Amino acid sequence: MSLQHLPPIRAKGCANFRLRVIFATLSGRRLRIDEIRHRDQSPGLRDFEANFLRLVEKLTNGCSIEINETGTSLRYSPGFIAGGKVEHDCGLSRSIGYFLEGILPLLPFARKETLLALSGITGDDVDPSVDFIKQVVLPILPHFGVKEGLELNILKRGAPPLGGGFIKLSCPVVRELNAISLTDEGYVKRVRGIAFACRVSPQMSNRIVDGVR
Repeated sequence: MSLQHLPPIRAKGCANFRLRVIFATLSGRRLRIDEIRHRDQSPGLRDFEANFLRLVEKLTNGCSIEINETGTSLRYSPGFIAGGKVEHDCGLSRSIGYFLEGILPLLPFARKETLLALSGITGDDVDPSVDFIKQVVLPILPHFGVKEGLELNILKRGAPPLGGGFIKLSCPVVRELNAISLTDEGYVKRVRGIAFACRVSPQMSNRIVDGVR
């Protein structure tokens, strides 16, 4: 029996929305989520969640997404992960990190190498910044076998509320993941950070660096 003939995974509420969609895509199981903020004054999916679904739709081939009129119920039937060249506008409700954090588990299993171009906000006080993903998250992936061709380039920075940032991510395809055992935490040798300024004097970055030191 194929996975598509199995009953759909059922869930309620908006918690772990990205994880539910990603796990359904990786497993090939259909997904149904009901009662999405059904008691809120503005019920249903938020615009950034719908935008995340559009990004997943661009990265896959053959998926089906059905949302009811109030946005409180979602039916998702996944397709296969296609990869390739994809451009997407992440909007201004959430930063690019919200979308990168969600779709990174998909990219190594695509049919071909993914070249992803995202525009929007590169850093805010809600989601992980693109610098955090580049310096902390991506260096972990080579332990699992995602090595050659993995790169994130920050071409333009964009701050809320106007955005304007632009990044490019390339991710290779892996046939299987490596099993890892990271038990030695090592020593803290140095602490690094990145200071940047947007639409203000460049001296602000220098003042931030001096203050941190």
